[in-house]
Amino acid sequence: MQSVLLRRFTLAGLMLVGIASGACTNPFTARPSPTGDASILAVVTAYPAPVITIAPSATPPATVAPTVPPPAMRPTLAPGAESLVGPEWTIAYSGDLNADGRADVVAYKPASVTPGPTFNRPGYTAYIGSVSEAVIVQADAAGRPQTLVSLSRSGIVIGPRMAVRFPPSNEAWNNPVAIMLLIETTQPPVIAALPINSSGEPYTQAAGVRWNRRSAAYEVITGGK
Repeated sequence: MQSVLLRRFTLAGLMLVGIASGACTNPFTARPSPTGDASILAVVTAYPAPVITIAPSATPPATVAPTVPPPAMRPTLAPGAESLVGPEWTIAYSGDLNADGRADVVAYKPASVTPGPTFNRPGYTAYIGSVSEAVIVQADAAGRPQTLVSLSRSGIVIGPRMAVRFPPSNEAWNNPVAIMLLIETTQPPVIAALPINSSGEPYTQAAGVRWNRRSAAYEVITGGK
């Protein structure tokens, strides 16, 4: 009987260590999903469980400190940037985000959710604030606005396709009500969303998009915190 109890306590201890280790990983150390004609749907499961992605491929670049100011600091806008989005949007970045020669912006609609204590911890301070929705909009060949990516509490849409889905919680109090937004403009650029509940705490792991120069398209990256 003693040996059976000892084995059970040892197993429980190893499980706790594994959970603690998984919760402390760096943002986006997981893999990108492929782009192109293949389906890129990913489902992000309850925090802090690992996400489910389709056919992982190359290793992503190391995480770099963000270069975008917090929402309270409005950036200097590139010429024509405001014509790409309506007045209801706050522009967080304007320029040539993916270095393809066309003007684009990253814009968001602010949310009223105050970030919880988690976002004071190292590894979470790069998020610029809570938003209800964010978009990457680029001027097409004729100069007209074209939404390349949209991010919200429901998930991430690339072009016309749902690429990442944030599922609802079984508990109403824990359902995501907004997302925390991360914008990394160092090439290749990364735009990420971390769903939060009404307490301002993460509900799922983060997911985002990164520009793939080879395919000239945004691809999904998942597994960050």
